[in-house]
Amino acid sequence: MTEPTLPMPTAAEVMTESVVTVSPDSDITEAVGVLIQRGCSGAPVVDAAGAVIGVLTHEGCMRALSGAAFNGEVAGKVSDHMVPEFVAVEPGADLFRVVSSFHDAGRRVLVAKDGRLVGIITRTDALKALEKLRKLREQHGDHLETISLGWSALNQQ
Repeated sequence: MTEPTLPMPTAAEVMTESVVTVSPDSDITEAVGVLIQRGCSGAPVVDAAGAVIGVLTHEGCMRALSGAAFNGEVAGKVSDHMVPEFVAVEPGADLFRVVSSFHDAGRRVLVAKDGRLVGIITRTDALKALEKLRKLREQHGDHLETISLGWSALNQQ
């Protein structure tokens, strides 16, 4: 009798649902205050309709504040300093796809459904999920879905 296969974890299972977001029209100094207060290294930028339009990173914030602090420049709005490119996966994406996405994503992978942000996966979230999966594989041997599921997800880009 064949033992049942344990499923590969999905993005929805490992993501953080409570996401700190910022508006593109917000003053960059206000956004920096939010990031510092919440201990975030960056935040998705979400428009009035709820669509993700970019990511505000520490680097963008430092450029804005450096100009203001050292040269007296106007710091500007979030939209002036956000990165418009970001990596997002669907909630059903498997852990292999999520981990592979970090190659292009940097610190965070956004989880979006129908263009709307539903969660975020940090590198720490991914590491916790990988360690949990490693322990499951150790306990249950080869009764986990194979990595080929992950490769098939990558080919659906």
